[in-house]
Amino acid sequence: MLKIAVCDDEKIYLNFAMEFLAKYEAARGIQLETEQFTSSSELLYRLNKGEKYDIFLLDICMPEITGMTIATELREKSIDSPIIFLTSTPDFAVQAFGVNATHYLLKPYCRKDFFDAMDKALHIIDQQPSKKILLKTTDGYHNIVANKIVYCESANHNQCIRLMNGEILYVRCSSTELFNKLSPCGCYYQCGKTYIINLEHINKLMADSAVMENGDKLVIPRRTIPSLKNAYLDYLR
Repeated sequence: MLKIAVCDDEKIYLNFAMEFLAKYEAARGIQLETEQFTSSSELLYRLNKGEKYDIFLLDICMPEITGMTIATELREKSIDSPIIFLTSTPDFAVQAFGVNATHYLLKPYCRKDFFDAMDKALHIIDQQPSKKILLKTTDGYHNIVANKIVYCESANHNQCIRLMNGEILYVRCSSTELFNKLSPCGCYYQCGKTYIINLEHINKLMADSAVMENGDKLVIPRRTIPSLKNAYLDYLR
């Protein structure tokens, strides 16, 4: 079942979207759990409480907090759920690209356009890596999506796990034990006993270091760089 958040301060268009979602659910034979919000601050409150949604349908022009602001905050938190904008103006189309919006629907939109937008959103979800890893950290259990880990670093008998959203988790185990948990995902490479690198998040490989997407520069022994480079190229292929 997919969980969908629909946020529009205009009740008529909120009902319009809900009606199309019901028709889409019946036509595609899928189950959707929908939550509707007439206030963007209410949606943000739910998100800050830890609520998660698979797809967001957001009106852009809302009082107080705009749909674009919500979308920006989602991306800053590394939430990559598809976003479909619902708006009465094309003026924000360029900004929509900046937050990697899935679709941009101009009101009043038709059934075909709405279904096309939802089909695209579902396709994106199908392509997303869904492998999750359950790790026991120093503050409890965390179920982590594999591609959210940038790299892991050994520190004081702990493994320091750095996530894309800036969060840092600590696991009490050896680097080899942690790598054995991560390796089935197919995107990790162990550099000696210091680093486990997510190949997906390498931004640049240099003669003695790897620069990651979060900006961190990891100093890698020169003898290890060739094998890391080969592993990276193999992963890209």
